[in-house]
This record gives sequence, structure tokens and C-alpha cells, in this order.
Amino acid sequence: MKTFNRRLTQSVAALALLGALPAAAGTATYSGSLCTSVSGFSAPTIFRSGRLLNQTANTIEVVCPLQRNVSTSFTEDSSFAAYVIDAHLTENVCCVATVAEADGTAITSGSACTTGADTANIKGISINLASVFASVNGYLSLRCVIPGQYTDTSGAKFSSVLSSFTVVE
Repeated sequence: MKTFNRRLTQSVAALALLGALPAAAGTATYSGSLCTSVSGFSAPTIFRSGRLLNQTANTIEVVCPLQRNVSTSFTEDSSFAAYVIDAHLTENVCCVATVAEADGTAITSGSACTTGADTANIKGISINLASVFASVNGYLSLRCVIPGQYTDTSGAKFSSVLSSFTVVE
């Protein structure tokens, strides 16, 4: 009977510990319109659909807010994807994803860019970060550089777009 009680106590303790751990990592998708311009001299255009467009002649850089899905310190993997339209013939949309400590010290980061222009189709930019030990007060960030409008020889203007971004932890 003592063995049964001890195992029952151990099982209850193990279940309680599992309940205290963070929920399984998940996927979160955000609208591009949540991003804020941090460089360039003009603000991006935001559509009601949630897209962010650079309808200016200048390249802009935006920072996108991310919710971190952990509640304790542990080693975590992070993957990021930005869904964009790269409408510029000579410049690419590029993004940098970072896992940082609360004081801003980067633990790991990665970057990726589109290749080639396409004025109509969404392209995905994928960034997979190395597994790191991040403290509970750390944060994730995504920064993207969006080229200015491209004007073709007929005078037609094409804007690059940040439609959405996804984070998997």
C-alpha cells in the first residue's frame, strides 16, 4: 500500500509540474499593418485589409511587434515568415529576426531577402533561428526593409507590400 501511495504522490507531483510548464509552442500570424516605420522620411500606407505598403520613393524600415509564447526560461526554437510583394526591379524586401534579452542584447538573429521582383504575387521570406536559451523577460523582434516605389518606363508605379508575418515558437 505504501508503494501505491508513493507512486500516486509522484504521479500527482509530475502532473502538477507539467501543468506549470508553458503551453506547447504555437503559431501566431500578424497583419503587416501592425508594423511601425523606424527609418525613412515618410510613413507607410496602411490598408484596411491589414497590408502595409511603401508608396513613397524612399526605402523604409519597419519593426513589427511580436508576442512571445513562453512563460519560463528554456531553450526554444523560433521560425519567422514574412509574406510580401516585392515590386522593385533592383531592390529586395529584406527582414531580420532576432531573439534578445530584456536589455536588448541579441542572443541570435537571422535574415533573408526576396529574390527578383514580382508586382502581383506574394512571396514568403523564411527565417529559422538557432535554438537558444532565452530568459523569460527576453523578446522577439522582426525588422523589414521595404524598397520605395518602382516606376517603369511607361510611368506606372508599383509599391512593395508587407502583407503579414508569422512566428512559430
